[in-house]
Order: sequence, then structure tokens, then C-alpha cells
Amino acid sequence: MSDINNQKIYIKPIKWCHYMLNVAYVTVFIIILAHVIWFFAARSILAHPADVYLRDYIIYPGIGLFTLTFFVDRLVRIRKISIQIKEVMTLSLFTSYSLHLCLTHDIATVLLGSFVLSIFASTIFSNIKLTRIMFYVSVLAIMILSVIFYSKEKLSADMIMQLFVACFICLCAYLLAKLLIRYEIDNLATMRNIDKQHRYMQEQIKLDAFTGLYNRKTFDDHLRSIMQECCETGKYLALGMIDVDQFKQVNDNHGHASGDQLLLQLSQILKNVQADNIHSYRLGGDEFVVLFKGCTPEEAQQFFEILRLRISMITNDFMDIKKITVSCGLVCEIPSVVDPIEFTKKADSALYQAKSNGRNQVVIYKNYQ
Repeated sequence: MSDINNQKIYIKPIKWCHYMLNVAYVTVFIIILAHVIWFFAARSILAHPADVYLRDYIIYPGIGLFTLTFFVDRLVRIRKISIQIKEVMTLSLFTSYSLHLCLTHDIATVLLGSFVLSIFASTIFSNIKLTRIMFYVSVLAIMILSVIFYSKEKLSADMIMQLFVACFICLCAYLLAKLLIRYEIDNLATMRNIDKQHRYMQEQIKLDAFTGLYNRKTFDDHLRSIMQECCETGKYLALGMIDVDQFKQVNDNHGHASGDQLLLQLSQILKNVQADNIHSYRLGGDEFVVLFKGCTPEEAQQFFEILRLRISMITNDFMDIKKITVSCGLVCEIPSVVDPIEFTKKADSALYQAKSNGRNQVVIYKNYQ
């Protein structure tokens, strides 16, 4: 799977606030539109005179709700206000819409159920504390509604029961919202764990099982992509092919266990030199490759000379030979075309020359043409 496919799309909380504000504008429009439709469709049975209905249910509420939504929209855009406050303000808009509808349509007690909207909407932010706050806000709005009904002498026994049920529904909505958030968090954690395991397995496929360096297939993939990059940017690319001198004799005279230990020690040195622009690979047996991007030929040759000297300092308790030496064939140039096979052949040719010259040396390809 490519890196692009592995990436997870993450939407910041402030974006969700903006999305919710867009929904808030649409909600206000729908509320006003519903009143306009009712004004023309049921004009003959309106509970109020046409001019009163037009003023109290369409014009004033439309101006008021749009102004309130616009005011919150402006506040949400202020950087100094914390994201937590912005979330509460945005969600509270829907509570204010519910309060408005319940006050203007007190006979439609079903509207009391709309107070759960802000509670469920808060689950978008996956924050139980925020959901709890919205529960308190919704219950507070119902209490304010009760006080207003009481002051208008509309708080009958039936209305008290309806308000009590509304609070109970908000409590149930809060508990369900908490459950949804915990499910989402657990599900997200599971997905992240699966993704982590997948990435780990993908990374393991790229590695040589014995040394832990990148393997031959990864080298082939990387070389082509890095050559393409260097070809487009005009950067030098160095390829150093490293081979242990007389490795067969090490195995024959001292045993494969000693040979394996030598390869592991050499691999550790190659791991230690890896950086963002330096990658090490094991092609197989005692053959290794180092890719060095963005260096000059002089820097590349100096780098591989130091690497050769560092390898020669390897000590092995299982062997009585004086020191381990390696030969290195180096090619360093700005690729004009993406031809990994030809580029590798140049390094291999330089390695052959290093072996022919007596081993234990670095030979750069252009030096002997």
C-alpha cells in the first residue's frame, strides 16, 4: 500500500465548527421557510392575524436567529478564543433554536425533544466532557423554559410532566452519546493498532531477515526512485558497492558462525551511518550497497574511505586473523537518465577494479576510465 493510501484523513475541530455553522445557517433558513410555507398554506386557520404572524414568526425570528448565528460565526473566527469555547458556542446555537421553537409553539410539546440535537451533535468532537457540558446546557434551557412558562402562567401539570420527560430524554441522549464516543475511541484505537501492525509488517518485508538492513528488492525500488529525484533536481548520487575481502576463507577457516558474526558487525556499522540521504542495503552474502544522495564525488570518496577504515577496525573473538578488509566500487554522478542497471554496473565495474588492484581500497568509477 502506498504512503498516500496509508495516510488517514484528519479534520481539525475548528473545521467541524465551521461545518456545523453552515448547518446552523441552513437550519435557520429551514425554520423560517417552514413558517413561510405555513403562512401561505394555512392562512385561513392561523392562530394569529396575518400581520402578527408575519412579524412574530417570520421577520423578527428570521432577523434574530440569523444575527445570533452570524455573531457566533464571527466569534469562532477569532484566534484568541479557545477551541473548547468555540465548540460550546457552536453547539449551543442548536439549543437556542430549540428554545425559540418551544417558546413560540408551546402547544407543540414534541419540540421539547429537539434539545437532544446539540447533545448528539457533540459526539463529532469525541469529547465526553464537551458532551456533558451540552447536556447541562440543554437541561438549563429546559429550566429556563419552565420559568418562562411559570411567569406566563402556562406551567400546567401536563406541561410539568412534558418538561420532566424532556430532561429525562436529554439524560438518555447524554448516556448514549457517551457510549458512542467510547465506541469511536476504542474503534479508532483498534484501527490505529491494525495500521501500526500493517506498517510494521510492510517495513519488515523491506528488510533483510538476518542483518536488518534493507534487502535487494528494496534497493532496486529505492535506486530507481532516488535516481529519478536526482535526475530532476540535478543532485549527485553516489552508489558504493562493498564486498568483504576473502570472505569465503573466513567461512572455510573459521566457520560460518564467525562469518555470520562478521556480517552482523559490518551491518551494524552500515546501520549507524544511515541518515535521511544515506541508505544501506544487503544484496546477499557478503555484498552490501550504500546509496548517498546529494554529495559531491570528493565527499562520497571520503565518506567511503572512512567507512572502509571503520570496518577494518572490527574485532572478532572467534577469529585469529589480523583485520577484516573490504573493497568498494564507487560511482558518483548526476544521473542524466533513470537507468538503475547501468548505474549499478558502473559500481560493480569499479568494485572489480578494486579487487584487481589488491583489495582493501575504494575505487571511484571515473578515476580509471
